[in-house]
Amino acid sequence: MIHFLGPVPPLRGGIAQHSDRLLDALVDAGHHVTVDAWSHQYPRRLYPGDEVDPSAVPRPSARFTLRWWDPSSWVRAGRAARTADLVLIPWVTPVQAVAYLTALRAASGTPAVGIIHNPLPHERRPFDRVLTRSMLRRLTGAVTHARTVSEEVGKLAPGLALREVPHPPNLDVEEAPLPDGPPWRLLFLGFIRPYKGLDTALDAMVELRRRRDDVTLTIAGQVWGSPDPWYRAIHERGLDDVVDFRPGYVPNSRLGLLLAEHHLVVAPYRSATQSGIVPLAQAAGRGVIATDVGGLSEALTDGVDGYLTPPGDVPAFAAAIERALPRVQELADAARSASSSWRDVAEAVLAVGSPTSDR
Repeated sequence: MIHFLGPVPPLRGGIAQHSDRLLDALVDAGHHVTVDAWSHQYPRRLYPGDEVDPSAVPRPSARFTLRWWDPSSWVRAGRAARTADLVLIPWVTPVQAVAYLTALRAASGTPAVGIIHNPLPHERRPFDRVLTRSMLRRLTGAVTHARTVSEEVGKLAPGLALREVPHPPNLDVEEAPLPDGPPWRLLFLGFIRPYKGLDTALDAMVELRRRRDDVTLTIAGQVWGSPDPWYRAIHERGLDDVVDFRPGYVPNSRLGLLLAEHHLVVAPYRSATQSGIVPLAQAAGRGVIATDVGGLSEALTDGVDGYLTPPGDVPAFAAAIERALPRVQELADAARSASSSWRDVAEAVLAVGSPTSDR
């Protein structure tokens, strides 16, 4: 039996989606899975907006017992894992370290595997490294989706058993034919945070407007903070007529249609560990213009299913978009063949955790 501690739908975001798909793959492999999920993950000041996606289907039989303010819920979840062969935990932020460490202590030595999404947060705080190292050293093994993540985990917890597998798409999205163009429609998708480099995309649009008038940009995602500075940034750059800003969480039910309406996805990150947006774009058959940071350079093949540029280099990012426009169909065809499998991720979890039975 495998006992999972972490977010699942209807909680919002790529981590809950990732967990849901991985748990399905483990069930398909013949394992019994039980779930103690978060009902409330973070204080409001750490997570703006509603945590629940009303369009998402709740994971059947999951118990939404974990609450960030309630240590007794962490202990109960850990005790429920005592009869399991393996505890599975997605690691995203040191904010949850005390909760997970408490649960694992209550689990009385049950082996634990971590899915390491972000070894350390993009915006660092005091004690992040200490808390992350404490968590990693409690694990039996870990699974990552990028070489850079594996390397950082190896530095924080030398000797920890690691498996690295490509990141499959978090959602099933239908392949859709490219829309007619021009105009060529670019899509910036996902949570809008400083490290995502949205300002690079806006400055690249300014560069492109000096040479052509057939490119538009859609920005769709929940803003970390107020959207007002982004409205001002768009207006001050004179981009009101070519940028469609749609602040707010994009529900799962809308993602496929949104990707189908666009020709290319842009991911101008300043820093990254790995991205769920790239495999989602690939599954939809959309090329990606991204920066050469973290796992993005492993998820894309430059010139084949997208283009990679140095982070923060606006002229290079704009030039990459221009190179991609006459090749959108070619990039789309290559992107469709790049998707990986959730079965591979499930096998990696089992390999580093080595559950001995399915009791």
